Amino acid sequence: MTSAGIREDGIVPTSSSKSVDCHCRADGRRPSYLDEAGVPEGFCGICERCGAPGHTRHYPGAVPYTGAWCDRCYQILRFVPYVVMAVASVLVVALVWLWR
Repeated sequence: MTSAGIREDGIVPTSSSKSVDCHCRADGRRPSYLDEAGVPEGFCGICERCGAPGHTRHYPGAVPYTGAWCDRCYQILRFVPYVVMAVASVLVVALVWLWR
């Protein structure tokens, strides 16, 4: 990374929005496939969940997956594993208590 936080390949680790480590370019160049896909200026992807303009970035969980999400859906995805674990823990405790 350079002193400005820009990677050598021109990708900015943080975009102008709240997204982290998206694939927006620092030099302002846009690949032609983004225009062909209808991705608005300032974004590098279309959200897989809701179809809103978003950013291409790594999945927030422990899954080796990269996709595009808007900031709202990305925040939701960040907390889904924790909610699932909490619900599963409560269910396990309830089942153990019922079987006593």
